[in-house]
Amino acid sequence: MTLRTAQIETAIHDIHDFFTDWVGGRCPGDAETFQRNALERISDDLVAIFPAGRRFGKEDFKGYMSSIYGSNPDFRIKIRDIRVNHVNSSMAVVNYQEWQKAAKDSDEPNNGRITTMVLGEKSSGGIEILQVHETWLPQEVVAAGDFHF
Repeated sequence: MTLRTAQIETAIHDIHDFFTDWVGGRCPGDAETFQRNALERISDDLVAIFPAGRRFGKEDFKGYMSSIYGSNPDFRIKIRDIRVNHVNSSMAVVNYQEWQKAAKDSDEPNNGRITTMVLGEKSSGGIEILQVHETWLPQEVVAAGDFHF
């Protein structure tokens, strides 16, 4: 079965909505909630590269996210301009813009990035994130951006 665009878009929005709620303390902070909403959506072999070049795997991600639960109630993420570039029966390569407001762990609290994400179909059904690579949006784009979200 080919991954569907709506399924891909939902997966992207769902995990970012969860990140926002987790960091903001707007969801339960227990291990089961984190497992169901984050870890089950991420491949055990995850490779994530953030805009400054820092590389994370799944265990790094788990440790970091566990440490920041409820640390920033003002933090928000807005996903824009999702583009499914390549898709076949089991994988998709997607680009989108991720805009962050009140981010404490970024040089600029209001920032934007272009993300390339590789998603794969899980053998049990559903989608998992295999790889993420982020690059900062140009400063002039961020300066003209809309942070009313």
